[in-house]
Amino acid sequence: MVPGLRGDDRHLLCGPGAADFPGRELAAGLRAAEGKLSAGPEKPGAGRPGQPEESSVMPQSVPASGVPDSQYIRRIQRHSQSSLVELIASTSTRLPHPRDLREYEGLGVYGPWALADAAWISLALGQEINRAPAQPRDLGQILGFYLALDDPYYQESPEEKLTRLLLRVSGQQFTWQVDEYSELSRTVAIFTQTDTPEPLKAIGPGWAQDVLGCSVADYVGLARYVWATVTGVPALNGRFNPDLMLTWADYSPFTSLQSSADATAILERHFVTDTARLRAAHRAAPDPLLRRYGHNPLRTTPLVAGFGNGYLVPVPAAVLSKASMLGIYYTGGEGGRTPRGKQFTADLGHLFEAYVGRQLGLLDNVTVHPEIKWEGETKGSGGKSVDWIVVFPDLVLLVEVKSARPDAGLRLGAENYAEKLAKTPGEAFPQIERTDQLISEGNPAFEQIPAHLPRRGMVITMEPFHLLNTAELRAGIQRTPNPVTGESIPITTASIFELEHAVTITDTSLSQLLLNNPPNGALTLLQLLARHEFLEHNPILEKGWNAIPFPGHPQS
Repeated sequence: MVPGLRGDDRHLLCGPGAADFPGRELAAGLRAAEGKLSAGPEKPGAGRPGQPEESSVMPQSVPASGVPDSQYIRRIQRHSQSSLVELIASTSTRLPHPRDLREYEGLGVYGPWALADAAWISLALGQEINRAPAQPRDLGQILGFYLALDDPYYQESPEEKLTRLLLRVSGQQFTWQVDEYSELSRTVAIFTQTDTPEPLKAIGPGWAQDVLGCSVADYVGLARYVWATVTGVPALNGRFNPDLMLTWADYSPFTSLQSSADATAILERHFVTDTARLRAAHRAAPDPLLRRYGHNPLRTTPLVAGFGNGYLVPVPAAVLSKASMLGIYYTGGEGGRTPRGKQFTADLGHLFEAYVGRQLGLLDNVTVHPEIKWEGETKGSGGKSVDWIVVFPDLVLLVEVKSARPDAGLRLGAENYAEKLAKTPGEAFPQIERTDQLISEGNPAFEQIPAHLPRRGMVITMEPFHLLNTAELRAGIQRTPNPVTGESIPITTASIFELEHAVTITDTSLSQLLLNNPPNGALTLLQLLARHEFLEHNPILEKGWNAIPFPGHPQS
């Protein structure tokens, strides 16, 4: 693990002007917060979390009937912006991880997705004068209203309604329940420690300085420092003050950030928003009935200026999200609006494919083959295999890599969700099926691949496509049986997080788990991995983690 701050007397904040700041408490808080991240992903069946800290969180019940969005907004507008958003920020720092909220009675309403929506509505539509100050019971009631908001698809058939509702809820909530250690480590591991066979065009030398304003590791390190400060010291009440937290920090671990001015400039450029911008984003938002399932601008600009010294951080988890692969994908990809942004996303696809190959190389007793070019019986009828072929002693695994992520329509449970799934990542299925057929037919290009072993397919995605292994969503993906065997190859879809976990298994082989998976690939990798033993850390992720600088830390 990354070493923590050594001893309570090693302050990040020291020197003139910082005497009144609780440096000892900050050092201890940063040490505790970083320890939570560096512990790595929670293993399946790890048990219940500890009790949440004493705070202003008040368990709340949810209204029995649906709440109109207008009523929810009016409930928020009863309180001054500053008091409600400050209360949200203070409350957020004291909550358990989103994955653990439902372990505590009455705290299920305090999801970061709900807190972020309430903060956005208050900042965009609220007022400061002639409004009552918000109290903890008010926030609890507002979040109860949020959970009871009318759903726009009550008139669907029961089957269709449930499927589309699950798509919306998974897109709304699951993205907040990621493992932060893996997310941050992966960002550095892919962008700074992974090579591609061919030079990249947009992600070349100096790209990070141009796009981010600093190195990737420094960008991630700064985000981690902001998060650790806000969550590690509850006395800050969800506020990050650069004048205190950045002025006296030690920047020696960083490579491109050398002063508080440098760090503040990065925050202002990428992380900070204000009420004017949030108000404009609300005016441009879609149907209010779908707002809570769509993009919240506090997810991409999580620090709010204009409310006293420094920045309010309504939902600290969004700070880490900004430094994740998804966060940098949107920053560098520029929404696909520019040629550079489009090239950036294409380059990221090549990087991600190479990164998956690195992870597969961690498996014991396997041979990993890269993409194979093959020739057909007629000129020009050849093509390429799947991205990676992994040969175990008892299995051949065909791996196709997709850097796609669920688009807005899929996250909103659009009517054509089956068509969208069939396109991405469903388009990986024919590639796996074609490679499976070529091996069965004995195509000379695949002579090094043992044809007598059973075969399985796996689609690896950069972001999770939740529920894709369920029969309901698989039904929209057209399958083609192998004409030689007469059977369709079993295919499992998995996110990169699942693969990073799977390659560290120690008490059995991944091949055995896949061979025991139902033929339709209905079980997720995480389900297959339950109750098994693993390495403490994925070595590739650990290398990425150790490269992230932290103020006051020596580089590992």
